[in-house]
Amino acid sequence: MRREDELPASLKAEFEQYGKVYRDREDSGLLTAGTEIRAVYRKNGSRFRVQWSPTGNLDPIQQEIEGEWRRAEGEIPQRFPVRIYSQKEIFHLAKTPLALLRVIDKVPEVDRHSWERERKEKEARFLSLRAEVRKLEAGLGEEQRLLGEIDDVRRKLAIFEESGYADVLRSFQKRSRQRQSVKAWEESWADAGKRLREVAAELVPESLDGTNFDSDSEADVELREHADKVSDSMDEFRKSIELIASKADEVLAEWREDRDKSSWKRSVRDAAQEYENLKESTMPEGAEAPAVYGQFVQRRQKIENQLAELKEREKRVTGLRKKADECLLELAEIRRNLTESRRRFLQQVLSKNRYINIRVVPYGARETVEAELRDLLQREAGFEKDIGTTDGGGLLGELYGNGGDPEQNLAGLKDKIRKIASGKNGSKKLGDRRFATHLGKLPPETIDRLDLWFPEDSLDVRYSTTGDKKDLRPIQEGSPGQKTAAILAFLLSYGEEPLIMDQPEDDLDNHLIYDLIVTQLRDAKLHRQVVVVTHNANIVVNGDAEMVTALKAQGGRTQKECCGCLQQKEVRDTVCAVMEGGKEAFENRYRRIALENHDV
Repeated sequence: MRREDELPASLKAEFEQYGKVYRDREDSGLLTAGTEIRAVYRKNGSRFRVQWSPTGNLDPIQQEIEGEWRRAEGEIPQRFPVRIYSQKEIFHLAKTPLALLRVIDKVPEVDRHSWERERKEKEARFLSLRAEVRKLEAGLGEEQRLLGEIDDVRRKLAIFEESGYADVLRSFQKRSRQRQSVKAWEESWADAGKRLREVAAELVPESLDGTNFDSDSEADVELREHADKVSDSMDEFRKSIELIASKADEVLAEWREDRDKSSWKRSVRDAAQEYENLKESTMPEGAEAPAVYGQFVQRRQKIENQLAELKEREKRVTGLRKKADECLLELAEIRRNLTESRRRFLQQVLSKNRYINIRVVPYGARETVEAELRDLLQREAGFEKDIGTTDGGGLLGELYGNGGDPEQNLAGLKDKIRKIASGKNGSKKLGDRRFATHLGKLPPETIDRLDLWFPEDSLDVRYSTTGDKKDLRPIQEGSPGQKTAAILAFLLSYGEEPLIMDQPEDDLDNHLIYDLIVTQLRDAKLHRQVVVVTHNANIVVNGDAEMVTALKAQGGRTQKECCGCLQQKEVRDTVCAVMEGGKEAFENRYRRIALENHDV
């Protein structure tokens, strides 16, 4: 069913050890080179086959169409949901809350996969906004330098203005700019006559080549006459365009004459003469050469533009910071939603369960939080006093040592790290001042990712051996059998996908087997497919199994002994042979089940 990744790391090695082709009888592998495993899965009125072999030569999915099996597409875990638990895996879930949390996250009511997708999209946007802020902030440090420079420029311009020469210089600058503008404008059309003549010269086509036409052919002569007519017409166009070109030359000559006789031209000459006279005069101290005045004016304008740009940049930075803060608030809300989804699901499925109670503890995964924080701070070891422990002290003491609201504690921890990294908090209260140096050298992106960090939740699992919720106790205090029973009570309490369990009765006494497994299996099978591999015939009988397959070891291999329902004699005889109490116990228990079903 392609669910190897759902196994805990501690069990994967054993799974892989047996799930390989054996070389000889001493080898641990259980498969042959020709092993083929198939599971038929009925879905939406169709039959599918999910297949696997050590060589990988089988179609992963086949669909039965008109009596034939044909290849089908898709991913097996998504198309064919199923939950598979061995006794060892159940016990692992009992002693490892985070592993049990992963199971909860897969249910549709929680749907961590979709949650992760939304979280990653928001995180990418947050990091992008913060990076853009830093990029824009990089140029804001120029403001003080530019303010000082423009003050100097304004002082130098004031010297010119106070000395009375400013009007002459401003007039010269103005007329110089006008002269450049007029020159550029004139150059844009002054050669219009020349360009028109070039067009006219290219406009008239050459005469049609007559070598390919017969002079004694009436049709050929007619066509050449038409071609000559076109040439004559195009030549008339040429003459007209040349005439227009001559008029364009006249317009240019008239413009230049009017320009040179205009009062504007006299103003340009006067401004230039006054400027020359000024250069020959004695300048006031500090005014420098008159030519520098224009440079100062240009420099002032440039600096003013730069300062205006910085103001706009500051506005953009403010806006981007606001968006980043909003994005961070949305991420915090998304994280709260995950905790709440877990809590609602557990309340829903366990509200009537008498054997187990599971409570979500926000940010409670103490077993992983230190490693996560050290990874963020890029420090695998050292600074023990400053990083602290989940039992109190250091940064982690901010999270767990003071009680209170977990979100506020986490916000306080992050704020403290930011202050130490920025140098705003000093290092007097640190156990090792080098820790502040280390944080100060971290790249800004690391602090951004610290803002995105939310420790994982944990689960407070409590169980009751009597079914009395007043007798709930921490699962850590239970025996292996009690721990297994508590987790089984949870796993059997929800879901509609097929459920496969391998020896769930291990570690359980007969009382727990009946009170827990049997009763819940009989309820579960009414709305889902349940497959149980067991060595305990009591589960088969008391669970009212609808299909029994008995296996035996023979010839070094596992063989099928019989297969059918409990009403078949061969199946009953096989069950009685391995059942505690034999045939009499079978009849008593089976009769009780039949009576219970009749009462229903």
